[in-house]
Amino acid sequence: MHQNGDFIIGGLFEVQHLKIFPELNFRTEPELAHCEEFYMASFQQALTMVFAINEINNNNLLPNITLGYQIYDNCLRLGVAFRAAISLVSGTEESFSNLNCAGPPPVIGIVGDPGSTQSIAISSVLGLFRVPMVSYYATCSCLSDRKKYPSFFRTIPSDVFQVQAMVQILKHFGWTWVGLLYSDDDYGIYAAQSFQQEIHWFGGCVAFSEILPYDNNRRDIQRIVEVIQTSTARVVVAFSTDLSSLMDELLLQNVTGKQWIASEAWTTTPVLQTPQYLPLLRGTLGIAIRRGQIRGLHDFLKGLRPDNNLKNSTIKIFWENMFKCKFEVGGKNIVQEQGENKCSGQEDLSSTYTAFTDVSELRASYNVYKAVYSLAHALHDLMQCEKWRGPFSNNSCAEISNLKTWQVVHYLQKVNFTTGFGDHVSFDENGDALAIYDVMNWHPRSDGSIVVRTVGVVNEGATTGKVLTLDDDALYWNFETKKPPRSVCSESCPPGTRRIRRKGLPVCCFDCLPCGDGEISNTTDSPECFRCPDEFWSSPENDNCIPKEVEFLSYEDSLGISLTTASLLDSCQSQGHFKLNGMYQVGNFIIGGLFEIQHLKVFPELSFRMKPEQPKCEEFYMSSFQQAQTMVFAIDEINKNPNLLPNITLGYHLYDNCLKLVVAFRATTTLISGTQETFSNLNCTGSPPVIAIIGDPGSTHSIAVSSVLGLFRVPMISYYATCSCLSDRKKYPSFFRTIPSDAFQVRAMVQILKYFGWTWVGVLYSDDDYGIYAAQSFQQEMQRFGSCVAFSEIMPYDNHRNIQRIVAVIKASTARVVVAFSTDLLPLMDELLLQNVTGRQWIASEAWSISPVLHLSRFVPLIGGTLGIAIRRGEIKGLQEFLLCLHPDSDPRNNMVRIFWENMFGCKFENGSKDGGKMCTVQEDLNSTVNEYNDISELRASYNVYKAVYALAHALHDLIQCDEGRGPFSDNSCADITNLQPWQMVHYIQKVNFTTGFGDHVSFDENGDALAIYDVMNWHPSSDGSIVVRTVGVVDEGATTGKVLTLVEDAIYWNFETKKPPRSVCSESCPPGTRRATRKGLPVCCFDCLPCADGEISNTSNSNECTVCPNEFWSSPENNRCIPKAVEFLSYEDHLGISLTTASLLGTCFCALMMVIFTHYRNTPVVRANNSELSFLLLLSLKLCFLCVLLFIGQPQLWTCQLRHAMFGISFVLCVSSILVKTMVVIAVFKSSRAEGNSAMKWFGVVQQRGTVVVLTAVQVVICAVWLSTASPTPHKNNQYIRSKIVYECAIGSVTGFAILLGYIGLLAAVSFLLAFLARNLPDNFNEAKFITFSMLIFCAVWIAFIPAYVSSPGKYAVAVEIFAILASSFGLLGAIFAPKCYIIILHPERNTKKAIMGRTGKNK
Repeated sequence: MHQNGDFIIGGLFEVQHLKIFPELNFRTEPELAHCEEFYMASFQQALTMVFAINEINNNNLLPNITLGYQIYDNCLRLGVAFRAAISLVSGTEESFSNLNCAGPPPVIGIVGDPGSTQSIAISSVLGLFRVPMVSYYATCSCLSDRKKYPSFFRTIPSDVFQVQAMVQILKHFGWTWVGLLYSDDDYGIYAAQSFQQEIHWFGGCVAFSEILPYDNNRRDIQRIVEVIQTSTARVVVAFSTDLSSLMDELLLQNVTGKQWIASEAWTTTPVLQTPQYLPLLRGTLGIAIRRGQIRGLHDFLKGLRPDNNLKNSTIKIFWENMFKCKFEVGGKNIVQEQGENKCSGQEDLSSTYTAFTDVSELRASYNVYKAVYSLAHALHDLMQCEKWRGPFSNNSCAEISNLKTWQVVHYLQKVNFTTGFGDHVSFDENGDALAIYDVMNWHPRSDGSIVVRTVGVVNEGATTGKVLTLDDDALYWNFETKKPPRSVCSESCPPGTRRIRRKGLPVCCFDCLPCGDGEISNTTDSPECFRCPDEFWSSPENDNCIPKEVEFLSYEDSLGISLTTASLLDSCQSQGHFKLNGMYQVGNFIIGGLFEIQHLKVFPELSFRMKPEQPKCEEFYMSSFQQAQTMVFAIDEINKNPNLLPNITLGYHLYDNCLKLVVAFRATTTLISGTQETFSNLNCTGSPPVIAIIGDPGSTHSIAVSSVLGLFRVPMISYYATCSCLSDRKKYPSFFRTIPSDAFQVRAMVQILKYFGWTWVGVLYSDDDYGIYAAQSFQQEMQRFGSCVAFSEIMPYDNHRNIQRIVAVIKASTARVVVAFSTDLLPLMDELLLQNVTGRQWIASEAWSISPVLHLSRFVPLIGGTLGIAIRRGEIKGLQEFLLCLHPDSDPRNNMVRIFWENMFGCKFENGSKDGGKMCTVQEDLNSTVNEYNDISELRASYNVYKAVYALAHALHDLIQCDEGRGPFSDNSCADITNLQPWQMVHYIQKVNFTTGFGDHVSFDENGDALAIYDVMNWHPSSDGSIVVRTVGVVDEGATTGKVLTLVEDAIYWNFETKKPPRSVCSESCPPGTRRATRKGLPVCCFDCLPCADGEISNTSNSNECTVCPNEFWSSPENNRCIPKAVEFLSYEDHLGISLTTASLLGTCFCALMMVIFTHYRNTPVVRANNSELSFLLLLSLKLCFLCVLLFIGQPQLWTCQLRHAMFGISFVLCVSSILVKTMVVIAVFKSSRAEGNSAMKWFGVVQQRGTVVVLTAVQVVICAVWLSTASPTPHKNNQYIRSKIVYECAIGSVTGFAILLGYIGLLAAVSFLLAFLARNLPDNFNEAKFITFSMLIFCAVWIAFIPAYVSSPGKYAVAVEIFAILASSFGLLGAIFAPKCYIIILHPERNTKKAIMGRTGKNK
């Protein structure tokens, strides 16, 4: 959108989304990106800027001045945002008539960009030209760095303030144990970093810290959900803009009971405020940027109308999205062709209600409003300047007709005003706005959705001193108690105790130890106990000192001795150019170079009262200059090679970046713009100023520089930037490198850890892109390997207190291995040396594995034996002679050689004698020097430079060799050598494939990465006490053998007493027979080993689960293998079987004996009086009962299973039916002895007795026959009774059949008992009824007791119970009925006479 004015304000907004990138094949000129998916809320923010400018033009803030605007859509992409920013600061004119470039700049400032990542990149460029940029939504704390971003301002508080506000909430509720989730971008990474530092200062701890995957990888999301689920932290803090995938997975696994703390990025977002997320997120607390009100905005928005101005195309796009219609394009009615509605431009916005017209929650739009007014007030103050009283040099004022953007920066810094809503607006020294936030709480609505309500405020500038103000009664808590949860690792220690930290865990995890006698602590969570004064002693609770009891103690008394002892033990004209140090040589094609040769330590003052001074670099690095000279040598070697680039001369233009991004950006701008003061060829044809750039060595610099170069498709080949993020082809389409990515470096380091079994390691990393991205990749790779990070700490640049804290963490941790990604470890090593922290195995990244800074004798106890990886060492023939032949000249473009000469020989070319120093003669001899410059024994970075130059040369050679009509570009064309385009070079570099003179293969993969190969280095102590680094192996990702890591173990030096590699595990491996159980709240590497349960095994180490053995197998005593189960049955060999068999045979013998006795005395009165025939039948059936027991003993077989119950049932029915008939005979005889019962025996004679027994027995036979024919008992191996054994038993087949069999026996026994009981009082000569009654009583008691005993007995004991019942009932019948008769027959034969029986009868009468 565009509007003319005296001064133009630029704007960058996220109105649409670029989802599909145009193809980048570099065979045609890259297409422009096409954006889609319209965001109404963002368009409201853009219209708020238009409204504010119109409002300013209509009031007296800027009299006689009209503001205009030029607003662009960044499509949520850095590439588009960069293009828009360049268009804004360069202007939109096609040609330049005013070649002096006088007048106001194209824009006096830019409102935007809302994204932190975009703002970092854009403000890095705008800062070079001091163009002010006021963002309304970029919160990254890194943007407060005034040295990196000198012209950046914002109306939204920094993440530092946001983090402080969130920590205030945690502090208010006492939540000291929290989880942390953050997005994989600049916003998330820097916010999480600030949060961890802030919560540490508050005294809280982070239970877990997880990066949300950028691509919402389901596997990573599930792992994060598992971490949240297992953690004891009840509070989770999230810094992200996209939590939908995570919430869906949490909902799927029903993970509730967590208190969520929302950053401002998602506190008020409506995406998650739906009924489905209600169980998870209601009660969420968060902070939101200040809500404001803007009068007249609503009416302005509804009054919007589209026009035909092409510069206002966004309004037409908005209109089409709002009303789902289409405008005519070029007079063609494409609407009817596509079947869509035609836009008239007269549609009514008043009838719509969307995020565009909703002004109830003006937060980002309110910040836009304040940003526009800030620029207007700055311009107002600038115009009010009084002549000769101005802030600039010579007290001058800014010239309104030739305004400089850096002058606007000066006034913007001093802006101070109040909005119509009553909010104060000003900026601190870092360009940050005053920090004020609303505290929001997510309440459930009646319709099931979520409504966000304001429940408090966090105001860093509150005059009352109370930063956080909360309305506790208005808070909604998503817990049953309706109260805030507890989230602590350990409960507070009461007075009388002291805290002692649990080893290897954060400071929030501690135990409470009672104070010793005579010591107290009178505060909660006291770290120490304090000794009472001499005349006082600790109270019983150890929480206060009380006067000691006064009594006399002698020195001879044992108590006195003890206390005494205790007491004693206590194209136009360039407006200017940057001052840079470099080297130069002309050629047909120029290759640029960026090297870290010097260091910019002191920045010039940025007061903006005069034109900013150019920075001055110092502190010369000889090794970096060697790398620059290697590039010169390679170009010189190529120019002399007749086979490579014949008839083409390469030139170079090298610059020093002084280790600072701002200088690197200036050098890059100079390289791609050229060094000409004036431009005569306004058509800008011919070769570009440089065809490519070698460098920058730093990852942070390469990220920023290649973001800009990628817009113009200028190839850049870095020789030392390793950040894995640079492999993103969409962000950095023209970036290549000859050093492997950190992704490969991390994998190489993890290979070493894996080789030695180190699964519990600490991680230290530098606070820059290299360290942050490397540590992130390392943690992800460790998780894939199955290892854990014991601690993860950011190395501070200048904070000694943090260094001491990190040393304390290293000391307290149980991890014996420490991995470090950093370029500066010297402060840490000094502190470790001071505290004598040894016994650690250090793993060095390539950034410091061969750095000589730490190769001092004093560091040998600390880091001797360090293992690390280094980039591939190479050899370059002729390089040393070339280095020693260097001589300075007077060309100012080669001033870097003169600076080198002065530093090498300690002399000066200018003013040497005046300063009392030595003058340089140029005759000094480099052969007499020995330093890093001429040392070519360790060519690593220099070798990468050499490969990078040759890669460019081969690409250019292939481009020149192209046959017309067979080229790779459109219409099979070749590149025009006289008008070479950088993107054409990119195409050929991607396909480079050659071998160096040292034998190394050079090519690039689809991401521009080189083949990954590293040397494994080991730090050995030398004879002079210092450290020497030796190669002990290699890591080769492309190894044809498949063996990635090769180590010479005998060559490794271990800095331990054992001279062996240390153990570094959180928990020792679990042996076979056990399983791992993760300790709650700790990483997966920390576990306990639980023995497998009976019947389960594990036959490998560190098994996560125990495996259940198959049905016929059981676990061995060690639980490490399955063995066949023991088969159990009642056998003749075991004691129980022998006992029961003996009892069975004994009963059989007793029956046989009685039969012999009864046969012998068959004519005696006792035998004859008791129906001898039935007695013999009863004895026979009892013998069968005793013998059927033998069928129950022994291994079950089909015939024994079938016979045992049939034999048992029939035998007992025969027995009981005999007794029943016997009882009936007794009653019949008794009745026949009376006059009225003479005929009783006639109806119950011998035939009837026999028939009754046969019929009753036949019924049981039928029952058994039916049972056996329908559901016969069979042998069965039972695993249920005893899981460790197989019980071999007879399955009864039919429970009904068995029940009928027993029931029939029971029925006969009950009838017999009843008849015998009724006849018990008959005369003595008929007294057998009493014995039958007693015998049946025993029989019934045994079998009634049998049922519960049988059901509850396991295995073979159930069979034993049934046998016991058979034997007991049989012995009961035998003893009760026949024993008394045998007693008379054998022992008292005198009573076995008719006379004796009759006499007794008579006596009774």
